Amino acid sequence: MPQVDVDKIVGSIRENAANVREKSVDAVEEVADRIEDALEKAGTEGRKLQREVKEELSRRWKQVDRVGRENAFVMAAGALVVGVLVGWLITRDRND
Repeated sequence: MPQVDVDKIVGSIRENAANVREKSVDAVEEVADRIEDALEKAGTEGRKLQREVKEELSRRWKQVDRVGRENAFVMAAGALVVGVLVGWLITRDRND
């Protein structure tokens, strides 16, 4: 094979390798940018969701507390009934 043909082939391989390297770097940078954007968006959405859940839990707890205060006698009676029932079930299992 003449030396000119070998030089052309080697030159072509080097040129293509340089193109592949440049395209690989560009692709990696693009993927890294997309990942960074996704992580930032996830962090923002996560903080927003956390705040919304906290507000909702606070609102619902206030409702439960208000109902408990307005119906304190009913709540105490219900707790007493549940306690007696649990006590009866526990002692019943020990006696059998």
